[in-house]
Amino acid sequence: MSLIWSILKTALRQPNRVIMEDDRRTYTYSQLVGGAMFVADHLDSRTKSPHVGLMLPTCGAFPMALMGAWLAGRTAVPLNYLLHPNELKLVIADAGLDAILTTQVMIDFIGKDNLPHDVQLLRVEDIDYSGAPPWRWPSHHDPDDLATLIYTSGTSGTPKGVMLTHGNLESNVEDCVQHVRLNAADTFLGVLPQFHCFGFTALTLLPLRVGAKIVYSARFVPKKIVELIRRHRPDVFMGVPSMYAALLSVKDAGPDDFQSVRIPVSGGEPLPRSIYDQCLARFGIHLLEGYGLTETSPVANWMPPHLPPHPGSVGPAMPHVRILLVDDQLKPVGPTTDGEILLAGPNVMKGYYQRRQLDAQVFVHVVDPDTGRLTRFFRTGDIGRFDADGCLYI
Repeated sequence: MSLIWSILKTALRQPNRVIMEDDRRTYTYSQLVGGAMFVADHLDSRTKSPHVGLMLPTCGAFPMALMGAWLAGRTAVPLNYLLHPNELKLVIADAGLDAILTTQVMIDFIGKDNLPHDVQLLRVEDIDYSGAPPWRWPSHHDPDDLATLIYTSGTSGTPKGVMLTHGNLESNVEDCVQHVRLNAADTFLGVLPQFHCFGFTALTLLPLRVGAKIVYSARFVPKKIVELIRRHRPDVFMGVPSMYAALLSVKDAGPDDFQSVRIPVSGGEPLPRSIYDQCLARFGIHLLEGYGLTETSPVANWMPPHLPPHPGSVGPAMPHVRILLVDDQLKPVGPTTDGEILLAGPNVMKGYYQRRQLDAQVFVHVVDPDTGRLTRFFRTGDIGRFDADGCLYI
């Protein structure tokens, strides 16, 4: 079952439950799904392009717009509004966008003159949400159908679109639910940008799939985040190491504030041991590191809360992810030996959009020593090793 079907089924069971809260308002399941149907209808009336841009701050409107795009049978293209305008224009042109779902706040932030004049800016606040939603069931999504293009510069220095399918995202979300033992009683606090794959999957799709409430904050202000933690008592908080370093600067924050946080996740960049130690001493939390790339939807490894702490490790592989460590000749090395990390699994991208030459550089076929089969692996370019417990260190 596709992710959107799972979300719709959950919504039908509890339509009046508040499932999202952001800086401006709350959303019940019926408001989320109904709003998505209005968005889909609006898209059908304004554009026939298979791709639609999403340029929104971290908020409840993002998942509504995303679901609307999928209900309309489109591929969603989240846009990084922090890029230089010239680079943003390159992304918009490469994706072939003629319409972007956005809001006036974003248009003012970027500057209308810095956006292509031949692209429609469809403000979500201008959509007419009155009356009964234009009801529609999602069309059947084959697992190999393109769900999103997420642009990343990576090592090439130029934007390239990572093609993630509905099957990629569904497998990664389902593996996260199983791996970390999430449930509908959990509350997430989300401050990561949703144009990034970390925020896109882990703070947008994951809570909706499991039926957990998600509280969004568009801006990361350390004191405000501590106040939100005190008010909402979240079970899950996800951030990058620099965010945790900033939270340590809030003088009156202490272990009582973080008592509810069962799953404090650090990802997106390496976690310095000093920040791990300070968060443990100050807040009483063991930060749980994860590892992944946009090309892997993104979660490949994640230290779950029910395992003993392994400081410095990104944890074991996700349930259906295969990791192989190889030398510079692509020969497998021992588990406790350093090697380049190769990844295989249903979460690995379809490829780079209109960049077949790059696909040839990052995908290799190697005999998997565990199965004896020739397997297509993604080359991460990262070096890692396993410990005796099967936990990966980058």
